[in-house]
Amino acid sequence: MLAPQLSPPAVFDVTATAHASVITATGELDLAVTEHLETLLRQELRLAPAALVFDVSAVTFCSARVLSILLDAVAEATLTGVPFAVAGRCRALLRPIAVLHLDDLLPVHSSTEEALLRLAGG
Repeated sequence: MLAPQLSPPAVFDVTATAHASVITATGELDLAVTEHLETLLRQELRLAPAALVFDVSAVTFCSARVLSILLDAVAEATLTGVPFAVAGRCRALLRPIAVLHLDDLLPVHSSTEEALLRLAGG
């Protein structure tokens, strides 16, 4: 009998330009990474970038706690005046958003480029 394959938790990459900061997640957004994700989003929002995008296009799993963290990020971004968006229409994130009827609170754009365009008012 083979042991089950465990997927590694997500890794994050931050790219900052004069126009926006983009946090890209790759892998599983499970409980092992939620504290790090929450800290990373808060740190980026405190830096007050022109816009902040969280790219989940390479995410394979998303825990319910991550949705709560993203909703908190939306609220904090609104308070600080930083335009915030989620990009990457992966099923791991879209399914729970749809089931919980969070579409209006947490819209997900097809790509980082689309999110940046929408945040810029385009």
